[in-house]
Amino acid sequence: MAKETYAARCTANVLLTPRVYEAHLELVDPPRFAFKAGQFVTVPVAEGVLRSYSIASPPEDPAWLKLAVDIQPGGPGSRFFAELAPGQDLKFQGPYGAFVVRDDALPHLLFVGTGTGIAPLRSMILDLEKRGIAHRRITLFFGVRFADDLMYHDEFLALAAKYPATFTYIPTLSRPDGSHWPGETGRVTTVIPRLLKEADAEGTTAYLCGSKEMLKEVTEILVGMGMDRKQVKKEQFW
Repeated sequence: MAKETYAARCTANVLLTPRVYEAHLELVDPPRFAFKAGQFVTVPVAEGVLRSYSIASPPEDPAWLKLAVDIQPGGPGSRFFAELAPGQDLKFQGPYGAFVVRDDALPHLLFVGTGTGIAPLRSMILDLEKRGIAHRRITLFFGVRFADDLMYHDEFLALAAKYPATFTYIPTLSRPDGSHWPGETGRVTTVIPRLLKEADAEGTTAYLCGSKEMLKEVTEILVGMGMDRKQVKKEQFW
């Protein structure tokens, strides 16, 4: 069944990284949009062409939402959001998806994202903060190629500083060359087995978002550490 169509207006389109735009959308008609953190919408980006984008903002204000879009692929969706200007109107449908943190999720939450796969995870984490992040143990692995691909990096660092006992943020670069990067290097599939202990798999629900290959590899790593496969939730981006 088709979801309701919403009319929105772009209020800002911010370049977060050299290849990712964050579109700020204000609801016009209807003026409110209810969704759960982790869900996505579909946007008509050309005649007869729909593209799906996870919502990067938390659902605290139903009058607006933010979408983080990688424009590097160069397709119709990339062109649409690269050219999107403040004041421009657009439509979308949604919300879609069951990639959400359920109330019965286990106490420890593990998030693993690569590239723009961080968008729904950011929505989830910010929503959890509103609902009491200090009472849950959260670990976030975020993998990108280069240092300037780390969108929302300062925000996650601030959360780690605010909740040192419960929120752990581990960014990693697969191509740190020349960046003087002081943190972890390599793909998340090499960093996770080294930093995550088998004891961490107990009482844990994992949320993975990224490429098909990453989802498969990280799932097998976690299951091999003793995590119940049913507790590994996945959203494929490309």
